[in-house]
Amino acid sequence: MSRHLSTRTRWLLLSMLSAFAALTPQASADTSLPAWTCRASAAYVELSPLLQAQRVEPVLANGFADRANPDTDFCANADTGVQDISLPATGAIPVLTLQSAFASTSIDPSFAAARDQTVIAEGGVLKPLRITLGGLDIIANAITAEARGTCLAGVPTLTGGSTIVSLSINGNVIPIPNNGQAVDINLTPLIRVRLNQQVVEGTALSAEQALTQRAAHIELLAIGVAEPVSRVVIGEAKVDRHGAVCAAAPPPPTCPGGQIPQNPGGSPLVCVRPPCPAGSTAVNGVCVITVSPPCGAGTTPSGTTCIATPTTCPTGTVRDNPSNACVLVVQRPCPTGSIPDPATRVCVLRVAGRDTVSGENGRIGNPNGPVATCGRLAMRFVRGTRSLGSSFTSRFGTRTVTRGKLVTCGANPRPIVRARIDVIHVFNGKRRPKTGLRSRDKGLLTLILPIDLRTRSIEYAYRPNLNTRRVTSRVTLRLTVKNKAGRILR
Repeated sequence: MSRHLSTRTRWLLLSMLSAFAALTPQASADTSLPAWTCRASAAYVELSPLLQAQRVEPVLANGFADRANPDTDFCANADTGVQDISLPATGAIPVLTLQSAFASTSIDPSFAAARDQTVIAEGGVLKPLRITLGGLDIIANAITAEARGTCLAGVPTLTGGSTIVSLSINGNVIPIPNNGQAVDINLTPLIRVRLNQQVVEGTALSAEQALTQRAAHIELLAIGVAEPVSRVVIGEAKVDRHGAVCAAAPPPPTCPGGQIPQNPGGSPLVCVRPPCPAGSTAVNGVCVITVSPPCGAGTTPSGTTCIATPTTCPTGTVRDNPSNACVLVVQRPCPTGSIPDPATRVCVLRVAGRDTVSGENGRIGNPNGPVATCGRLAMRFVRGTRSLGSSFTSRFGTRTVTRGKLVTCGANPRPIVRARIDVIHVFNGKRRPKTGLRSRDKGLLTLILPIDLRTRSIEYAYRPNLNTRRVTSRVTLRLTVKNKAGRILR
């Protein structure tokens, strides 16, 4: 009997892993120090030795579902979330059930010295979560964890905190501490429960430092085995630093002796020799006073020689001002990645700026707020101020109104304004896209349907980037239309 259950559990978990294998990002090649790293997870499950180094971790930001190497090389802006998810999706009782799960990481500003950046990681679930595994039945509600890293007065500072509304294990309600206080309930050799756990590695003086904040950490123990049989973490946020991220800026470069900046205060620094005084010319870097004999008409002095002065220079040559002679100018090739500056004949490295507007779909709070990267959509049928829900039956020729709201993901939702919503009518096996629905102030949405519609489904979807097909929130309303005789019109 136990062998059958073990085989069945292995099959369920392996199927869960394969469902998320395609979503696992690839690690970057190298890390340029100093740098911040970050990671956030709504929840994950580990089994030893069944899953070995793998985790079941469906909602993850800027990381990998890998016990040995879960972190990326850099912190990056990432935001993911789901309305609800069950694993496995079909078949037996789900092992993992999440509602309104989210995970997000951010680094601000994205392109700057590490000493000027702040990194934040957040993860958790806003609605009930359930995990049924190996004799454990865990039910949690409104659990979040946050970690933050920044430089304060030139010192790296890592902080974290978590919140828990309710938690029960096998029907036993776990007391929740006040003010985020850490609690360790150690019932060796059966189970260990840690709430508001904070794991700190290194110090402000060490080469590396990390802080991991876990809202709930549950381990199912086994007699005589060092590694827990199963480990469940709900709400995890982690920030790290690698190298001296808060080190002061190096002094600006200076020109070597005998040279001066060609563009004082400019970038890049270009050093040149100072110009020679009037009556002298530069010869091999030395100013030399040249006494020239008087030259005849149509000639100009060049050192101790008189040369003819052409009225126009041949193609491919330019006039040299000191000698008034036509000279051939050969431009040396610039290194890869740089281009010649025609005014100074200096190779200049140009760094392209990032276009932060292309593809954006809505701003947070107001039209001039930050660009939205993840949104949550709510839509319903209404009559006046009364909500009619997501399914509604109307009579043909009657006008129907739908209303809703678009807000940001995470524990502190804010309205997204001037965002375009994709609207698709689905009927008789056809999908017909419609346009024109945008969010107003406070993220509000209103769509009045035509009076000649027949029975159909109406899908509303939000894409943060209009250049991609990535949807962070989708709502489907069901409209049933009947004629005067009460017959459904399709």
